[in-house]
Amino acid sequence: MADNTDKPTSSTPAGSAKASPASPVVSPKSTPADKAGDHKKASPKAQTSGKPARTGLLWLMVVLNFILLTGVLGAGYWGWLQWQQLQSGQTQYIEGQQSKLEQQAQSNLALTDDITQKNRGMQADLQQLAQQMQDTATQAQLAAGQSKANEQIITSIAGRRPADWLLAEADFLIRMAGRKLWLEHDVKTAMLMLQSADSRLQDLDDPSLLPIRERLAQDMQGLQQINPVSLSSVALSLGALLQQVDALPLVTFARPDKVEDNADVSGSANDWRSNLARNWRRFTEDFFSFRKKQSDVKPYLSEQQQWLAKEQLRLALLQAQGAVMKENVTLYQQAMQNALRVLITDFDTQAAAVIQFTHSLQNLSDTDIERVYPGQFSVAPALQDLIQQRMNDVFSNGDAKP
Repeated sequence: MADNTDKPTSSTPAGSAKASPASPVVSPKSTPADKAGDHKKASPKAQTSGKPARTGLLWLMVVLNFILLTGVLGAGYWGWLQWQQLQSGQTQYIEGQQSKLEQQAQSNLALTDDITQKNRGMQADLQQLAQQMQDTATQAQLAAGQSKANEQIITSIAGRRPADWLLAEADFLIRMAGRKLWLEHDVKTAMLMLQSADSRLQDLDDPSLLPIRERLAQDMQGLQQINPVSLSSVALSLGALLQQVDALPLVTFARPDKVEDNADVSGSANDWRSNLARNWRRFTEDFFSFRKKQSDVKPYLSEQQQWLAKEQLRLALLQAQGAVMKENVTLYQQAMQNALRVLITDFDTQAAAVIQFTHSLQNLSDTDIERVYPGQFSVAPALQDLIQQRMNDVFSNGDAKP
């Protein structure tokens, strides 16, 4: 091993010797390799002792480099993993944001479409409303023109007869009075309506209406001649009598008082029959015995007959009440006579309740319910002719256009 190291150090380059044979001898400079060779030659023990130290140091450097390289590679791999995870998270976040943006864009688009449709509908409604307003304005103009024409007509009529409308009101009151009189037989209300119509004619203060007022006064006087008996009061009185029918006593059989014969036999020969009868009665009482059996005395009328009598009286009163409301005098008198006949025949006329009932029934029977109504008010046709004449005078010359 020392031989191998000595060879390169001891040899000189051959080329250099051949190239310059005549050059002066110059002592060659010592190189580091020569110095190392010389040093190795000089101290072989030192050379052998430094080799393990350099090898250990080399291995230490290799191990350190390997550990460092391994750490660098691990750190690089860990950083690459983190970078991948970061890239994946960013990608997912970006995708989520894009999805949200797309959904928001779709929602905004749908909302925009809805708003557009609503705007179109509102525009259509506004157009329709504008058309309606235009039509209303046209109708208002027509109504204003018609109102102006009517105002001119009313002004023309008012200028001629300022209070002719009172005539129409009086005519209406007279018509209503006739309906109250002939349909409802309400004399009082008819009278009040005729008086109100006369007040309207009086407010006109027109001398030409005096004949009309005279006819109206005659009609009111005719209503005052109608029978003033209140038919409703008569009907209510009959209804009150109907409630008392069940309490009226009927005719029943009366038991005769027992006559006791305690007189002695007389001494007159003319009383021989009565004396003989008394002696025979006393004789038989000693041989025969009898006992008295007492029982309820049956009434003169049976229960069915009693019920029938009360129902007949009640029926007659109901017929009379209906006749009063219909103002049928003949049927009313007939029903009252039937009621009196049943009352006298089947009821106890000696009882105070029956006597009072008969007295009330007789008073109602004597009440005159007959009413005679006029066929027509004489003022009605005269007033209608006057109103028609005045209307013809207003419109005959074409002063007012309809």
